[in-house]
Amino acid sequence: MYYITLGHSPKMSLLELSARKLEVSIISDQLVSTDNSDILTIAPELAGITRLIKEVQVTSPDSLISDLTSLVRDSGLKNHAITNYSEHPISEHHLYSLRSTVKETRPVRFLSFETSDHSLIAIRKQHVAEFSVIEHNSTLVIGKTVWIQDADDWTQRDRSRPYQDIKRGMLPPKIARLMVNLATGGENGVLLDPFCGTGTILMEAMLLGNQVVGSDNDSSAIAGTKRNISWLQSEYSLPTENCNLHTVDATHIDQHISNIDFIATEPYLGPLISHKLIPTHQKLFNTARGLDKLYRGALRSWSKMLKEGGRVVIVIPEFHAYGTVIPTLKIDTIDSLGYNYVDSVAYSKPGAIVVRNITILEKKN
Repeated sequence: MYYITLGHSPKMSLLELSARKLEVSIISDQLVSTDNSDILTIAPELAGITRLIKEVQVTSPDSLISDLTSLVRDSGLKNHAITNYSEHPISEHHLYSLRSTVKETRPVRFLSFETSDHSLIAIRKQHVAEFSVIEHNSTLVIGKTVWIQDADDWTQRDRSRPYQDIKRGMLPPKIARLMVNLATGGENGVLLDPFCGTGTILMEAMLLGNQVVGSDNDSSAIAGTKRNISWLQSEYSLPTENCNLHTVDATHIDQHISNIDFIATEPYLGPLISHKLIPTHQKLFNTARGLDKLYRGALRSWSKMLKEGGRVVIVIPEFHAYGTVIPTLKIDTIDSLGYNYVDSVAYSKPGAIVVRNITILEKKN
C-alpha cells in the first residue's frame, strides 16, 4: 500500500490522479491511498502530489513506539522525522525516549520533535528518513517516505527560463504540468497550446514526451517561446524536432494546423486588473462578453482539428467584484459548440477579482 500527500488544491490533485488512471481511497483532505505500485513510476510526472509513503509495518497503539524505535534504529540514517496522521498521540516525551534508546547503539537526531507535517525541502536536503503513522480502515500502520517532489526543479523552470512577460500571464509550471496531465491522461501525442504566451504549457508537455504545437497572435510571444524552448532542450537534453510554433490567431488556427490529439491552454484573460483600480461593473461585464466571443470562436476552430474524444483543458475566467460573479463562457454554450463538459476547479488567490477555472472538455464523437 502507498499513501500520497496532496498539494495545495486537493481537488486538482485528485483530478490529476484520476486522469492518470490511478484509483485512490480518500483518508483525509490531504492524504489518500493506492495499492497501485505504478505510482512510483508516475509520481515524478505529477504536479499535484508532494510525497509518497510506502507502508512498511502494521502496528497497534500499544506497540507503536517500540515499532518506531526499531525502524529508526534499522534505518541506516542519522536524521529522522516522525509524522503523525493518526489520532493516536505521539508526544515529545515519546520521541526523546525513542532517541535515547537508539543512541545506545548509534547516533541519531530528529529534524523536529513536532509530529505535524514537516518541511519537504528539509527532509529532501538533509537526507531525513521520515516515518509516518497512519490510521486506515481501522488499522494503524507505519509508512516510510520513498519519494518527495523536487521543489528545486520546479523553481528552476519557473525562474530561470530566459523569457518572461507578466502581461502574458505567469502560469506556474506546476499548474501547466497539471493541465497537461488532465489533457493527455498520461498518453503521448501532439499537444496544442493556441495561446502559448511564454510557452510554459508546451515546456511541461515536452518534458512528458509529447510533440507540441504552439501558436500566438503576437510574434514577440512566439520569439520568446522559442527562447524558452531552446533553453529547456539544452537544460533537459530534449530532442529539437518535437516543437512547432506559429504566429496565428486562435480563432482561425484550423486553417494552418491539423491532427491534434490534445489541447491545453490559458487563453487571453482580458486586461490586467489591479485591486487599486477595479474596473466598473459595466466594464467587467463588457470584458466578459468579449472573452465569451473569443472563446466561442476559438473552440469552434479547435473542434475542426482535434481528434474525437480529445480533451481540451482551458482556463475559463470569471470576475468576482461588487458582490457578484460575472462569468465568461457558460457550460450550456460549451455543449452547443460540440464539447462535453467534464469538470472544473477554481485556481486563484483568496480575494482575487479574476478567478481562473481550469476546465476539462471533451470533443463529442
